[in-house]
Amino acid sequence: MAMSVTTSVIICAYTADRWPQLLSAVESVRKQTTLVGEVLVVIDHNAELLRRAEAAMPDVRVMASTGRPGLSGGRNTGIAASTGEVLLFLDDDAIAEPDWVSNLLAAYADPHVLGVGGAAHPVWEESTPPRWWPAEFGWVVGCSYRGQPVTTARVRNLMGCNMSLRRTVLEAVGGFDDGLGRGADNAFGCEETELCIRARQLMPDGDFIFEPTAVVRHWVPRSRATWSYFRARCRAEGASKARVAAAVGRAAALSEEKSYSRSVLPSAFARGFRDGVAGDLAALARAGAIATGVSLAALSFVSAKTRRACRARHRVLESGGRSVAATVPPVLPLILNLNEPLPEIEAWREHDGVQYAAAQCLVILDGDPVSKIRLDLAGGSLNPHQVADQIWQRLGGKILTHRHNTSGEVSAAYPASVVVATRDRPALLRECLESILRGAVKPEHLIVVDNASATPETAELVGELAKHEPSIRYVREDEPGLARAHNAALPYLSSPVVAFTDDDVVVDEQWLKRIVQAFADDEFAACVTGAIAPRELDTLPQQWLEGLVSYDKGLQRRTFGLTLHRPADPLFPYTSGAFGSGANMAFRTSFLVARGGFDEALGAGTLAMGGDDLAAFYDVISSGNRLVYEPAAIVSHQHNRQYAALRRQSYGYGAGLGAHLTRCLLSDPQMAVVFLRHAPAVIDRGRQVIRPVTAGELPPYPEELSRLQWRGLASGPVRFLRSRRHTRRLHRTA
Repeated sequence: MAMSVTTSVIICAYTADRWPQLLSAVESVRKQTTLVGEVLVVIDHNAELLRRAEAAMPDVRVMASTGRPGLSGGRNTGIAASTGEVLLFLDDDAIAEPDWVSNLLAAYADPHVLGVGGAAHPVWEESTPPRWWPAEFGWVVGCSYRGQPVTTARVRNLMGCNMSLRRTVLEAVGGFDDGLGRGADNAFGCEETELCIRARQLMPDGDFIFEPTAVVRHWVPRSRATWSYFRARCRAEGASKARVAAAVGRAAALSEEKSYSRSVLPSAFARGFRDGVAGDLAALARAGAIATGVSLAALSFVSAKTRRACRARHRVLESGGRSVAATVPPVLPLILNLNEPLPEIEAWREHDGVQYAAAQCLVILDGDPVSKIRLDLAGGSLNPHQVADQIWQRLGGKILTHRHNTSGEVSAAYPASVVVATRDRPALLRECLESILRGAVKPEHLIVVDNASATPETAELVGELAKHEPSIRYVREDEPGLARAHNAALPYLSSPVVAFTDDDVVVDEQWLKRIVQAFADDEFAACVTGAIAPRELDTLPQQWLEGLVSYDKGLQRRTFGLTLHRPADPLFPYTSGAFGSGANMAFRTSFLVARGGFDEALGAGTLAMGGDDLAAFYDVISSGNRLVYEPAAIVSHQHNRQYAALRRQSYGYGAGLGAHLTRCLLSDPQMAVVFLRHAPAVIDRGRQVIRPVTAGELPPYPEELSRLQWRGLASGPVRFLRSRRHTRRLHRTA
């Protein structure tokens, strides 16, 4: 397997103080005896270092961390940008031996291996460690230590400066917890320990392997060979272990530490004390360092645990006893069409052996969604007869009712175009475009708007597809912003209807057909939105997003209007998030052209971070037109796998909503009167933002995400005003 897998090496850096070490680390990867697929250098929120690295390393993918400041956020950025099947992590102050990659990869021939780590030998700036430094505490400076295995062995967790992991493992657990890990202003760690424990909890048959022949040489500067650093790092280790214990359980977090403290450290202390009594003062100092290090780590652990317990009690009082689990078993999302032969539902994923706990099925009949059901896969796979039996037992009545009420086959009424905005995601874009072209109704024009991509890959992909599909057109828009990208397509439209979707979706075969049919059924409809199903539910962040009650728009067609189809919501039409989502929306082209397109001060890529779809839906209703939600127009969306991405998304959703409401208030001051008159409804809606409800048996939605969304909402007004000023300046310049 060592010769067949693709690899990515990720190196994170945050300070120019280690510039020579960073250059040496990258050079050591270049000199590997096994060719590396790609090298990614992630710069952690340091613009000057980013520019310097980009200039010095033209053959390396240098990028800015988009995550939370700290090592975990940088690693998650590298994971998201990488393409390898196995990801190797090297510190910016470590030099890999030439056979490092090959020795790490050898163990991956065993499919049960989740990750492989190696040894880290210290390179002391002072040539040798201080005489008082105990070899058992090599982990203080991120290096191997006495008591580790000396031959290839299974271990609980890998060491961060020298480790490799399967991409499937990282994706399954949602990446590193960015609440853990070293930052520029702290000495915390244990992010790799927490990740490995979570992975084993999710995949108990998997193994992590320590391979001592996979060696890196880790630089230890003079500043870390001091008594003060030793004490600080031991305290930080105790606090970090408390965080890990809170995330994955105390037994799992401390299993190795307890064994080490009961066997290796007592022997080392006794040996040092004995030699010290015999006259070796350095040995006596080492014994003292061991006792001090253990005491500081233990006291710090207890102190951090006590503080966390106090905060937890406070949060539980505030949240009615809610708590959050670290992981959940993967769920298989499916769309089951009862007009087609039912499939066998496999309980195990073939390419990586992950077992699904259940299948979440959207059941379709005659093109219409009938129900969502969950099929248990704990007992193994289900053959088609078992699937049919369970569906009939649970949905037989609904199926008969639907057949009785169905009027017949729908037919597309008139031509439509499709617009897909994209930025540097050619692989996802290809899947999206190919699904659109496979549809029952092909678009008259399929316009791809390349919104400020950094590479030519998108243009090359569209050019390749256009050779066989003349309906495809490539449009370039260099100013970032989703609304601006959508508007860039308007001059090229001639069909009466235009549908918009994102580059990370796959559309159902009947998607465009059902959209144009909805327009044909209602001549006053200026907008049609559709249902969004999940493409993947492997991780807890994905299941949280899908499980939000507010995310689900239902399985019945609904029409919204100011008069005839006005809902009971007293805040209508300002709360236009209930109408649908920008990942699946369509408009009459004449309406968009008359309105001047989308508001370019809004949308992903702008200071407002979103809200362009909400504003467009509001404009439809406030102008006296109608909006139709058609659940039979289905797209499947790739939800974010990583918790860090869900944090950014939560803040962005809040900011976009705040920007949209600010725009509503500026265009219609009467909104303030409506909100004051219906203050209880506003408060209730605020509670839904702060404490959203999750469906099923999922752990409660994290309070942190709710707070982030609330903070984003509060930032929305300022973001919108700044974004609008920037947009107007761009228009004046143009």
